[in-house]
Amino acid sequence: MFATPAASKPLVLALVLAVPTVATAADWLPASGTGTCSATDVDFSDTRHGFAAGAFNCGLVTDDGGLTWTPIRVVPQQGQSLLFAHAADADTFYAARQNLYRSTDRGKTWTELAALGAAGGGSVFDIHFADAAHWVAAKGGQIHVTDDGGDSWTLAYPGEFNINFDELHFPDPQTGYATGGIVRSSGELGTVLRSDDAGASWTLLTFPHGKITAADFIDADHGIVATQSQGLFETLDGAQTWTSIAASPDVTPIIDLVHRGTHWYAATYAGCVHESFDNARTWQESYCDPAERALAALSARGGAIVAAGNDGVAVFEERILRDGFEEPQAPRF
Repeated sequence: MFATPAASKPLVLALVLAVPTVATAADWLPASGTGTCSATDVDFSDTRHGFAAGAFNCGLVTDDGGLTWTPIRVVPQQGQSLLFAHAADADTFYAARQNLYRSTDRGKTWTELAALGAAGGGSVFDIHFADAAHWVAAKGGQIHVTDDGGDSWTLAYPGEFNINFDELHFPDPQTGYATGGIVRSSGELGTVLRSDDAGASWTLLTFPHGKITAADFIDADHGIVATQSQGLFETLDGAQTWTSIAASPDVTPIIDLVHRGTHWYAATYAGCVHESFDNARTWQESYCDPAERALAALSARGGAIVAAGNDGVAVFEERILRDGFEEPQAPRF
């Protein structure tokens, strides 16, 4: 799940009216045109243009902020289910599974960037794009970095037994986190890695609260994570220590977690969106899919919050249309 770089902070949505404090189902609209695509990741380059990638090479594109979508085939020459999607601009998309692929024509054709696949590891779970040349990739239990736009990669973290992660977060240009974990018959193991040099090196930190299923970071010191079975935890000291702040708002795991200011959003395996207006302390159920199709990903980049997941489910934060918003003006990578 793509984390907005610090340089993009001025792009954060600016609501014209007061920040809401109550979540209701009326705040969300089911999107149309998604077909049966099971999206695994969704991303926006601006308030209107977004891209989602998913199972069995399915993909979706939108030019109205996520209210309506058009199906596409993502890397159809490679039979695989994608795990990562990034919209660099209205026409340029990246998708990944075992390797990294790029389209510069809104998903009509795709080019394989073979160097990341050749670097070994496993599936590509997440990539942080710092700028056009500098990227960080979480691949299997390893972290790789490039300074030439993906033409070559350097191993930054070689991986260790029982250390797995599937999300990258860079709250500022130098500070990065990799989070995740595993579930074994003997119990859950959580993983938190921290980098203080833009991803060039990583330190494994202690997280004794089970597998992390979703995370987001406010700044270099302040972050919140959701766990498989122990609720939500917060750090105020750069992931050195963690404090329990809330039970999970759903009986099923939180799969993705994003925030805007103190307003937090959680997407769950049961197909629900939950919202918190007090930095994840208390939660309100705002939308649940009637068919309980899992919501796999949230995007907070661009305009409305958009959630997408299994079998064509996607929902759009309708309150942004009611309240109005100031469109970001600065460019994005």
